[in-house]
Amino acid sequence: MTTLVAVIPSVGVLFLFWLALRAILQADRRERVAQARLDAAEDAAVADGATGAASDDAASEPGSSALS
Repeated sequence: MTTLVAVIPSVGVLFLFWLALRAILQADRRERVAQARLDAAEDAAVADGATGAASDDAASEPGSSALS
């Protein structure tokens, strides 16, 4: 019985550690999904804007000359 009582605090700390690690891993997973969605949205926006705006962007940049 005393052995069981001696192990209970260690099991409790292990459980708290498991909960903390699980929360960290889930937060990382959610952040990676959100970043992937953001990257996909940015890629789609670039693809939509790249159809005819590439030549306009080069000419409108400061320091660039459309004639050279």
